[in-house]
Amino acid sequence: MDRWGRGWHRVQRFADHPDPLVVASNWIALIVASNQPLYPLYVQWVAGGGGMAAMLTWLSTPFFACAPIVARRNSALGRAMLPLAGIFNSLLALSLFGADAGLTLFLAPCLVLAGLCFRTDERSWSYGIVALAIAGYACVVGLIGQPIVPLTQSAAAALYEVNLISAACLLILIGMTFSGATKSPDGHRPG
Repeated sequence: MDRWGRGWHRVQRFADHPDPLVVASNWIALIVASNQPLYPLYVQWVAGGGGMAAMLTWLSTPFFACAPIVARRNSALGRAMLPLAGIFNSLLALSLFGADAGLTLFLAPCLVLAGLCFRTDERSWSYGIVALAIAGYACVVGLIGQPIVPLTQSAAAALYEVNLISAACLLILIGMTFSGATKSPDGHRPG
């Protein structure tokens, strides 16, 4: 097996878990973590500035990357780390660049994940995460008001377009990934 094959096999083993919901959550978390280093580059390229400030969003990267490790010890907490890290990342980016840049769009995948990551008997996790997202959004909008990094109207509009496409692609990826996680660890459909 070549080096890439061995590396891919390691990633697969890292994401693997007996619970298909954990596997789906792990893959999304690892994909997001692997894409985070690119975010400051595309902010700089699309908006013409703000790339250095966007590096602050890397603060959430370890939480995405560690979700599979946590899930080995506590399945529900590991799954919760994905939407929680996403909410933190989205609210941080919203604080930096403002709503005009389309950063509230990234809360949609987080809210969808809050529903998909948990079974019906775990709804309290979903409700808590949704409540946290709503409260966090209200705090950021109420306390910050103006973005920390001001963007021109055209830069914000350009960033909005890219963020719209990115959030939509993330929603598609989430749907496709979780569509294969429809059974519980014992092989029965969740109820």
